[in-house]
Amino acid sequence: MEDLKENILDAKNIVYGNPRNPEERVKTYDAKWLRLDKIYHKLYRPNFHDIGGTYISQSVADFWFLYQTEQVASVHLLHLFVTSHQDATFTVAVSSNSALTHDKKNFAAFLPVSLKEFHFDKAKQHCPNYITTFSFSNFEVDFLEHKSLYIAVKFLKKSSKSIPQNIIDNMKYNHDFSSLLTDPIYSDFIIESSEGDKFNVHKVLLIAHSEVFKAMLRDDTAESQNSFVKLVDVSTDELKLAIEFIYTGSIKNIDNCNVGNLLALADQFNICGLRELSQYILSKQLTLENAVETLVIADMYHVDRLKIAALKFIKGNPSILKSNAFKEIRDADLLQELCQCLLNVPV
Repeated sequence: MEDLKENILDAKNIVYGNPRNPEERVKTYDAKWLRLDKIYHKLYRPNFHDIGGTYISQSVADFWFLYQTEQVASVHLLHLFVTSHQDATFTVAVSSNSALTHDKKNFAAFLPVSLKEFHFDKAKQHCPNYITTFSFSNFEVDFLEHKSLYIAVKFLKKSSKSIPQNIIDNMKYNHDFSSLLTDPIYSDFIIESSEGDKFNVHKVLLIAHSEVFKAMLRDDTAESQNSFVKLVDVSTDELKLAIEFIYTGSIKNIDNCNVGNLLALADQFNICGLRELSQYILSKQLTLENAVETLVIADMYHVDRLKIAALKFIKGNPSILKSNAFKEIRDADLLQELCQCLLNVPV
């Protein structure tokens, strides 16, 4: 998340408005973010709104983004559109879903950096082309007050050598190394748990899924040279689950696991996919008994999606405030955030 903030604050790749200064105009293939200002008010006032445009050069306009807000019952919809300044065939990718990450310090909220592609064939000049729709609950919209919303965006360059998306998806679907868990042929590294159990693994898979392992396995590190590491704070069961995820992209019987420990492990070794999976499972396992504990865990590991889910659950079940778990919260900032949520005060 820190890298994300730095990119937002430092890079000139944010599409918004119609800058008069040509040097502030974003070139089409440099665009990384769409910035929607005063989004809280606009979501409550259905209408069409401009975002801004990209340029072929500092003086030649290329694409223009706009959006429509709509409210259906308690759901707020944001329909995203793009127009071209000339007849064109193009592919644009935007945030893949509506999950929000918040940066209170910079009054910003971000949709995911993971992208979904949309292809437009022979789009007509100046005609709005519907891209996708993002949806938010009243609760989520309340968190957007006084913030700008950032939607990740990327224009894909044409290439006659590009691989069709259906082939890529098929490759990903079948990219399963589960057979290597039972028969670790050609393994080149050993990980030992705190209990002394050893696992034969493959460096290339560790590096592909974990920035921590990637740094650990550089040529000049002791771990890399010895092809061995002992994790003194990771149990055998936890290590086995982490390796299962790295090799298969999933965990069997995850509902029966200590998912809080998995989240801690994902945070420790920066295993992004496991972090997302753990958040999702924990948000689905919220109960009157564990909501406060889950909120504390979400705050500890800075996972906003889970944190918002826990806050929403507690707000809908105020009896939780009488529990011992609530009385044991010691973090003043977290208590203040929870109280603001309960009182509908902007966070």
